[in-house]
Amino acid sequence: MDEYTGASAEYTVTTRRENDEPPEAAPPPGEDDLAGVAPSADPAPDLTLSHHVTERPVYALGQIGYDFATQTRRDSVKQRMGDDAEPEEARDMLAHLDENPADAESLQWTLNLQSIPIYFLEPRGPYAAQTYELLRTFLREQLEEGVERVSIPGTIAGVGHHRSGASIPIVVPALRGMYSWTTEALVSAVADAGATTGKAAKGAADQRDAVRGGVTNFLERVYYEIRNLGIEPRERAINFAATNAFSVESVYEHAVRENMELDTIDVEPSPLCPPNSDCWDVKLTFFFPDRPAMTPRRVYRFTVDVADVVPATIGSMRTWAIR
Repeated sequence: MDEYTGASAEYTVTTRRENDEPPEAAPPPGEDDLAGVAPSADPAPDLTLSHHVTERPVYALGQIGYDFATQTRRDSVKQRMGDDAEPEEARDMLAHLDENPADAESLQWTLNLQSIPIYFLEPRGPYAAQTYELLRTFLREQLEEGVERVSIPGTIAGVGHHRSGASIPIVVPALRGMYSWTTEALVSAVADAGATTGKAAKGAADQRDAVRGGVTNFLERVYYEIRNLGIEPRERAINFAATNAFSVESVYEHAVRENMELDTIDVEPSPLCPPNSDCWDVKLTFFFPDRPAMTPRRVYRFTVDVADVVPATIGSMRTWAIR
């Protein structure tokens, strides 16, 4: 039993050991197929296929990987690659796919969290070829450029069976919301966008460095402290906030001026929302580290609408003091 437990999500996958009996043929997807993937902070989501699981949106963060549905599939790909190439070697596989892009459909592409596959990625529709090409690009960037995270919006389309015996949800990715980045590059883009042109004062440069450090801290906390599967609306909202760091940058521009540091990250339903929307308030609470005896804190709030498969921020950032 391999088990991953995060601050806001619990993921359990049962895998077959070497001495176990080979798994039986996979039955048709049933109501228990997704029972192994459920956030722990909220009530367990209803992911049974009988309750329209195929329409459930996802906005997840992780890294791209790949595997093979069966040993036979692996061997057939190996034969096409040649004697000197290994299917498990990502560089060899990418070189093969450069020459044979259609073979990308022969792989089980995965989104991994802490090296554990949490979703199969199965491009479909008229832009499937472009989506497979982008998955290959993400994998190459992870190897050659040190890309740390990718964002995968999409919808759950059923359950796939890993050759280890695990049952994992299948996500059909939405091409328009797929991005890759390193934390450093994302923070640099945010900082450069707000940099002063011309002869910048040293104080302004110091402030940009402080904002850079604050945004980095926020991203690291989202990635590691409140990591999640991106299924529940609140999870999709916080994951999108991490992808759209420009929203967070405006928060830190205010916080740095008052010499505050991040205390808590909360996500809650927004009391006001346009029709046909699903709005969630992302609230960042800051405290004064140089004034520990003082209890006042300051809240910064921005709103994310997760009604669409690719979320969007709405309105402007608000702030107020609390005790």
